[in-house]
Amino acid sequence: MGKRERLPALYEAFKRFVQTNGIIQRGSKVLTAVSGGVDSVVMLDLLAKLSSEWNLELAILHVNHQLRGHESAGDEKFVERLAEFYRLRMYTARVKTKEDAARKKISIQEAARHLRYAFFVTKKLELKADVVATAHNANDNAETMFLNFLRGTGMDGISGIPVQRRDTGIVRPLLFATRPEITAYAKGRKLKYREDSSNSSDKYSRNFVRRKIFPLLEKRLNPSLVRTLLQSSKIFRNCADFLDEYVRGIYPEVVSGGKDELSLQKNALRKQHQYVRQMVVHRAFIEEGIEPFAERILSFLTLLDGEKGSRIECGNGWIAENGADYILLSKRPPGSAFSYSLEKEGTVTSGFFSLSVQKCRNVPNKLGVDSSIEYVDAGKVRFPLCVRSWKEGDAFVPLGMKHRKKVSDLFVDLKISRAAKERIPIVESSGNIVWVAGCRIDDRYKITPSSPGAYKLSISDV
Repeated sequence: MGKRERLPALYEAFKRFVQTNGIIQRGSKVLTAVSGGVDSVVMLDLLAKLSSEWNLELAILHVNHQLRGHESAGDEKFVERLAEFYRLRMYTARVKTKEDAARKKISIQEAARHLRYAFFVTKKLELKADVVATAHNANDNAETMFLNFLRGTGMDGISGIPVQRRDTGIVRPLLFATRPEITAYAKGRKLKYREDSSNSSDKYSRNFVRRKIFPLLEKRLNPSLVRTLLQSSKIFRNCADFLDEYVRGIYPEVVSGGKDELSLQKNALRKQHQYVRQMVVHRAFIEEGIEPFAERILSFLTLLDGEKGSRIECGNGWIAENGADYILLSKRPPGSAFSYSLEKEGTVTSGFFSLSVQKCRNVPNKLGVDSSIEYVDAGKVRFPLCVRSWKEGDAFVPLGMKHRKKVSDLFVDLKISRAAKERIPIVESSGNIVWVAGCRIDDRYKITPSSPGAYKLSISDV
């Protein structure tokens, strides 16, 4: 790793790129993500040179994903030696990538990316650094654009890799450089680096594009494919930024709600241009962690003219259900049907509600308007009580009525979504519905002047 006095032209281009994009300021504290591969080793060398001119404070971040046994351990040791050579502090994370992927039911590559960036952002905050630099290059950008285009991720996806992410402080100071330029710099500077054996496997989509598709496209259609896509990504990024600003402005008019449940107002969505509709749904998907594939977004938008009550699967456990005035995007409730037995007074607690039945000494003189609390005739209730999920065909006599009504019709009247009603417990006594929890009691169990006592029924979220 010996240094020569004269540096290749790549350094000057690197410094211009950093200055032009304003991604690193003089005197900044920069955390440098180093895997040990040629890209990150070259970026570290360039930053070390820039540091002497700009008075930067550098440190190294390394993530050992523990995916390649001794090879991963060797990468970590190699980066430790780099830290010693450049006289920099090093912070390492050893993560269980396979276990995390299995637990979250995602690919190993996706799990690795999430773990890696979580570590970067955590250390940035902990060390009060200004930015975290990653070594993505022009080839990485071209591959990302191509893959995103095939996945149908829209304008934001085909914009490629952003130069910086202001929300996380991630910057890519090497994004302008092609892989051959980086390799040539490493050779000219006699820099040592590690080869990742997994890069030679075509089972990964990115490697297949890199090793098979791009060489054919460069040979047959465009020898400057990577540079062309880099220039196109700048145009797409500017367009995406403009559209994103517009969508952010109208988003609150269309979308409301919070974690695990969003409502999209149909009339407000219809007023927008077709593309803006897609971007609003795209943003809603992103906020809830749903992969924003084009076919999912287009399928979602068919609900605007669909039948009331129709619904579609959005992936990742999410469903969209068509209401009269809105489309509800919600997380599918855990599990399916549920049933609990209460042998006496007490409480039933599930993953999403807590329901209590308590005997009252005196019949309340005045009943409240809180739908989460009801009182029923103690003389008509028989234990054990069954607390179960709603099912097709359920019917009861709603308070104030004389005839039976289907519970499903009550849900429609109250504009309760399918996702929400699957979480609503039914309280049943001797085969009769006593309470559709949080909605309505059965008229036959209401308190009358002759009631010998009352049971207080209450429900709350958990």
